[in-house]
Amino acid sequence: MKKVAVMTDTVSYMPEQVARENDITVVPAYVIVGGKSHRESEIDLAWFYKQAPEWKEADRLPTTSSPSIDDFLVAYHKLSQQADGIVYIAYSNKLGMAVSAASQAKALAQDELPQTTIEVVDSQSACGAQMLVALEAARAAAAGKSFSEVVKVAKNLVEKVTFVFISDDLYYLSKGGRIHRARPWAASKITNSVLLEMDARTDGQNTPMARCRTKGEALKTLFDVVEQQSGSRKLHVAINHADVPAEAEELRKKALTNFQCSEVFISHIGPLVTTHTGVGSRMFCWWAEE
Repeated sequence: MKKVAVMTDTVSYMPEQVARENDITVVPAYVIVGGKSHRESEIDLAWFYKQAPEWKEADRLPTTSSPSIDDFLVAYHKLSQQADGIVYIAYSNKLGMAVSAASQAKALAQDELPQTTIEVVDSQSACGAQMLVALEAARAAAAGKSFSEVVKVAKNLVEKVTFVFISDDLYYLSKGGRIHRARPWAASKITNSVLLEMDARTDGQNTPMARCRTKGEALKTLFDVVEQQSGSRKLHVAINHADVPAEAEELRKKALTNFQCSEVFISHIGPLVTTHTGVGSRMFCWWAEE
C-alpha cells in the first residue's frame, strides 16, 4: 500500500505513456455529439477535428460535460485499495463542474471510505498546465512524500504554472460562454492572433494578454512574457495543439532555442477543449525552477 495516489482528468491531455509511467489515474470528461454522450478519450480525434469546422458553419457545436460524481466515486474506491490518500488535480472550476463533482464525491466517500484521505486541488488552469501540476504531485508521491507534502507540492505549483492560449478565432470560446474578460475581442471584426492567460494569476479565468497582427508577432509576444517571468531559470513546458502539429513543433523548437528546458511535452487538444477553442488553437504552459 503506497501513501498517495494521484489522479487527474482527460482535460489535462496527459499522454497515456506519461500517465502510465507516473502511475496517474485519469478520469473521463464527456462530449455530447448528436445527443449521444461519449467519453472524450474514446472519440476518434482525427474525425472530430474534421467535423469541427462543419459544426461551426452550421452553428451546431457539440456540448460538453465534466466527469460525474459516480466517475469520481469509482476512481476513489479503486485507488483506496492501492493508497492511503488520494490527490485529484482538476481543471479550473471556472470552466466546468469537475471540482464540484469531485468534492461531492469526496463527501460521500468519507462514509464509504473512512480510512482514505482525499484532497481536490483546483489547478485554476487546464490542458498542459493542469498536466504539469499533476505530474509534479505524482513525482512527489513516488518519492515517498507524505499526503500533506504531496498536496503542498501541488498547490505550490498551481501558483507557479502559467497557461497561455493562442487563438486565431475566439468564436468557440464566445459560443461556449468561457470567454470572460476577452469578450470584446471576440466581438471585434478584426482578425488577429490573440493571447489569453488562464491560471492562478487570473483566478482560473480566460483573461486577455495581447492581440497581435500576425502569428509571428504572437509568438514573439509569448516568448517575451516567458523571458520576463522566468529569466534564465530552467523550464518545464507543456504544449497542446488542435491539429496543428507544425505550429506545436515550432513552439517546441523556439522554447528549446531560447530557454533551458528540463522537459518539453507535446500533446493534442482533445474533443472537449477543442469544442470550446476550435481547430488550430495552441496552448503553451510552463513553470520555472527556483
